[in-house]
Amino acid sequence: MPTKYKLIYFNYRARAECARLLFAQAGVEYEDCRLTQDEFKAIKEDVTKFPLGQLPVLVIDDHPPLPQSHAIERYLAKKFGLYGKDDGETARIDVACESIRDLVTYLMKIYFESDTTKKAELEKSFIEKDSVTILTAMARVLEKQSELEKGYFVGDAMTLADIAIFNFFDGLFKHMPALIDKYPTLRAFEDKMRSEPKIAAWLAKRPDTQY
Repeated sequence: MPTKYKLIYFNYRARAECARLLFAQAGVEYEDCRLTQDEFKAIKEDVTKFPLGQLPVLVIDDHPPLPQSHAIERYLAKKFGLYGKDDGETARIDVACESIRDLVTYLMKIYFESDTTKKAELEKSFIEKDSVTILTAMARVLEKQSELEKGYFVGDAMTLADIAIFNFFDGLFKHMPALIDKYPTLRAFEDKMRSEPKIAAWLAKRPDTQY
């Protein structure tokens, strides 16, 4: 009997979208449960369902509910064969994912800054300084992979690294279009991922949310 999955989050992409993309690419059915803030407040104290009192949570048949978005992503990637062919590839996938987390730390500072002048300064710093080392390294890796006619960040097939990076770029390039001209290789990768049949099918039907 197929494993039953239920992914519980709010009606945002945010911390659950990478997991949704993994389900889409794997072609695995799941319940995409989206709660309102009020609905979650009414039940969040139930530690049998929400061990850390936060979302997202992945429910897998009779398995204890699994919290923490990155733990969920790694679990699904392993289950769906999207976590590398050996320990070396898995480590490189982890490096890519952790690099994204480093960049998100900067973006959260920008997002929560209420002073418009300071927000603009933080965004300028992100584009011209804070993101340069990581995005340049990503572009170089992808260029080398493309020269080998592979086109993915790790190995010769799509992995969690590609899905996580695409998910990140999907929002980044919309909110900071100045980065597009700086990293054409990365934008081309985003376009390539967007046209992958299973990814494209999900993007076409997913709810249109603010973030």
